[in-house]
This record gives sequence, C-alpha cells and structure tokens, in this order.
Amino acid sequence: MPPCTACRFMLRHAAIGYGLATLFLAALLLADPGGVAGVLRQAAGHPWPLLLLWYFCGLTFAGIQIGAAVMLLAERPEEEGRGGHPQLIPIPVPVTRRGSRAGG
Repeated sequence: MPPCTACRFMLRHAAIGYGLATLFLAALLLADPGGVAGVLRQAAGHPWPLLLLWYFCGLTFAGIQIGAAVMLLAERPEEEGRGGHPQLIPIPVPVTRRGSRAGG
C-alpha cells in the first residue's frame, strides 16, 4: 500500500472512530447513568471535562476501528500451488500392538 493511501486509510478510520465516540457520548449524556450528565454539565470548567472524555473515548474508538480495519485487509490467495498457505497432507503411520498394559 503506498504511503499516501495508508495515511488516508488511517485518517478515514480514525474519523469513523471519533464519530462513534461522539455517538457514544451523546447516548451517555441522554441516558444519564448515575447522574454523570449532571456532573459533567455542572463542572467548574464546564467544557473541559466533557471535551477530555470525548477525546480519550475517541482515541479508544479510533484505535479499535483502525485495528479492526487493518485486520480485515486481506489479500486474495493466488492460484493453487503458487504462494498462499501450504496444504497439509496427512501421512499414514502404521501402529502395532505390543503386549498388554502393565497394572491394568
């Protein structure tokens, strides 16, 4: 993947992660579990706690989104016999029985 394409790929998925963090915080403020929305609205430096929460949630969601997107990048396997994963072939192993078990 060319460097310019890789940067666009990561920025796009980071933006998706921050968008998901925005939706998550909106749901958190609307649901108000344990009165967290009231605490965030009545904070002394009003916008800062909410902005920091959004920033760090965004970092988390963006990291997860980029990681998932990178893991889902897959190359199609080439034709049979060229590249790709090697085929495992079972090898028959002869087993002979030797006497009985001791103590059994």
